[in-house]
Amino acid sequence: MRGVAQTVINRVRHPSFPNTVCGVVFQGSQRAGVCQFTFSCDGSMMRIPAPAAWARARRIAQEALAGAVYAPVGLATHYHTLAVRPDWSASLQAVAVVGAHIFYRNPGFNSTVAAF
Repeated sequence: MRGVAQTVINRVRHPSFPNTVCGVVFQGSQRAGVCQFTFSCDGSMMRIPAPAAWARARRIAQEALAGAVYAPVGLATHYHTLAVRPDWSASLQAVAVVGAHIFYRNPGFNSTVAAF
């Protein structure tokens, strides 16, 4: 969860993506098969979350929004589960594997602090 939260924050700060958390999370959710986050278009938001999982997610989100940085993923702006291999992954640099997810950053200037 921390890696995903960091990736969302990184996207918010990068000019290539929407400049709000909601903008990043819901980008593409209005078009089938283009969701950035599966939960935003698969109907799972209609289910009541497990209280403990929701509390953990909320805590991690609050920490990320308050400026906590999850260093293992660095300036990653992309990720996916290890169960898939999206076409775009070959054009990016892998930076970390955390749990069942692999995180990526852009090559070159777009992955430097100056780009954010």
